Amino acid sequence: MSFITAFRDRVFIASGDLIRTFQIGDERAPISLISWSELNPERIQKPSFDLEKDLKVVEKKIILCLAHSNVLTAHGRRMVAVGTNEKQIHVFEYFSDNNGVIVKVEHIVTSVVPKAPTAIVFDKEDGYVVVGDRSGDVHRFSVLNGSAIEMAGAISMVLDVAFSPDGKKLLMADRDEKVRAINYPSTYVVDAFCLGHTEYVRTLAIQSNDSIWSSGGDKMLYNWSIASCSKPRRTVDLSSFNAPVRKISINLKQQKIAVLFEKLEFVLIVDIQQEPATTTSCTIMRESECLDITSTGDYFIALGRSTITIIDLNTLAQTSIPTDDELIASLMGTEDAIDNLFKNVTHNNQEEYEKRKAEKFEQIEKKRRKLNDGSSASTSSS
Repeated sequence: MSFITAFRDRVFIASGDLIRTFQIGDERAPISLISWSELNPERIQKPSFDLEKDLKVVEKKIILCLAHSNVLTAHGRRMVAVGTNEKQIHVFEYFSDNNGVIVKVEHIVTSVVPKAPTAIVFDKEDGYVVVGDRSGDVHRFSVLNGSAIEMAGAISMVLDVAFSPDGKKLLMADRDEKVRAINYPSTYVVDAFCLGHTEYVRTLAIQSNDSIWSSGGDKMLYNWSIASCSKPRRTVDLSSFNAPVRKISINLKQQKIAVLFEKLEFVLIVDIQQEPATTTSCTIMRESECLDITSTGDYFIALGRSTITIIDLNTLAQTSIPTDDELIASLMGTEDAIDNLFKNVTHNNQEEYEKRKAEKFEQIEKKRRKLNDGSSASTSSS
């Protein structure tokens, strides 16, 4: 799997087990952020879950999700978090000089998740990373000590997580066609269900505290109001492109959304200032397939099988970033952790679904009883 994210003029790429970074305007190839051999063993937390006692052993480490912190504090703290196929979440802090050049990188903490992570995001204050996983659960991990709590859950796989700008709503997209808006950090309160997609919801983009966009397998781009989510507020039909949507990214400055499709080599730019929204197709030069996209400033930055391309939204001019052979080989060989997110329609899987649903509710009930027992014991002792 391969990912790209940006903070101001600095861009990060994760592909296979590589983490690379570059500055917009720098003519050099991306450099390595950190070597896995530099991890501090004392900062790798022990598993605290009943379901997993040991770290997963894999032939090769593969990054499954990537996120950058939100807040630039007075002392300039910036963090990057990745989740891997070892069921680990790694958080790194990097330090830059006045010219934005990275001068130091530190391994902050490594935490263990019960299931393979699928999506990751920092909360508004950057005190925690929130992680969705393949089993449908969402956990929160402290960036200080790696302590974890389960925050929320779905019956099916969580495919994306995001926060509203004020940090008060956690958004979850899942394989069961739903988007949840959950109060944060009191995530036992589901504020809204956005129901309308007919296939999996793979990707979210946040426009404001009450405006989110979603897309996925049904080739529809929906805009939702969290306050009144009974139906989509706006709809952009993308079915003419005949491919599921892989990723959307919003540029708030230009009020445009970039859309990537599975196995296609162009970026569709949707102008959401227009009603109805207008679209512009931007084919990426010397590229066969776009894997991920991010936004910063006046740019979209697309990650392809063999290229990194900056798209200037003022002119739609493209700038290619130099890449080394190792990164290109990783991008060319990258594969999704799950190659097909559509539900199995060759047989009736209702029985399997009901079984998983019952198991999930049984886990929830056990946790509720455990909490009640702890509360009763505390009351008795007092």
